Amino acid sequence: MLRDKNKIIKSIEKINKLEEGLALFEEGDEEYLSVLVKIQGLYDEISDTALECFKDMTTKIRKTGQKRIEKGIDQLPHAIKESIAGQVNGFKGELFE
Repeated sequence: MLRDKNKIIKSIEKINKLEEGLALFEEGDEEYLSVLVKIQGLYDEISDTALECFKDMTTKIRKTGQKRIEKGIDQLPHAIKESIAGQVNGFKGELFE
């Protein structure tokens, strides 16, 4: 993740420098258009990197959720046993009062 974050930061820094360089050219110049294309490419890279990070985080969230669900399922028999034992003790207490 940190590597991806740094990659995005570097791309943003490059975009900033290229945008500053746009002032050197007239809007209709071929060089101006070339710089715009480079900027667009950097935005595409940022988008691709962010999408990959999103996919990675979604996978981690799913795995974590799955582990929690499995842990909860594993604890069900114990929880049911305790609940039934509590109810039985309650019934016993009512019968012998």
